[in-house]
Amino acid sequence: MKRSSVSARRAASVLAAAAAIAATFVTVAPAAAAEPPAQSCSYDLGTRSLVCVDAGEDLNRAVLEQTNLLVVTPPSWPVAATDAASAARILPEGVRATFVQSQLFDDAGYGGSFFQITNSSACNGSTTWYFGPLGNVGWSGRVSSFKSFSGCSTKLWQGTAYTGASYGYAVNASSLGSMNDQANSVTLR
Repeated sequence: MKRSSVSARRAASVLAAAAAIAATFVTVAPAAAAEPPAQSCSYDLGTRSLVCVDAGEDLNRAVLEQTNLLVVTPPSWPVAATDAASAARILPEGVRATFVQSQLFDDAGYGGSFFQITNSSACNGSTTWYFGPLGNVGWSGRVSSFKSFSGCSTKLWQGTAYTGASYGYAVNASSLGSMNDQANSVTLR
């Protein structure tokens, strides 16, 4: 009996020591880094300026403060300000108008954060504007819906250089079917 209690104690000690040794080699995975807050961004084709804000902040105000560009989205603009020349007559000195041509949304149904593309004039149906790759601004594979403005229509491309599968040209799309979260470049006309 004595022998079995000594053996049991010895076995318990060996197991405890083994557990302690094993614990020194176990590495704890670092806590996953918190995802940065979703941002909405605005890119102006004419000035090539990019402005992003965290969710809940006023993107168009940030664009005005950082670039002196007044972002104009229908129906907010006055009837007299349908192009840059007429808008210039009613804007404060040093401020130029830029018109939203397309807004790309994170979620179907025009929800979540968005990426807007602006320009100093409306689309005319014959000039094509190019933007890509979307990965350069953190928007690769994120687009789930879009809206077009200023007489524009939007086309999403799976490839970074306007190649591969595509969706559009369309004025609005509340969902993208098989192109959901696949866009890597955009054309507007």
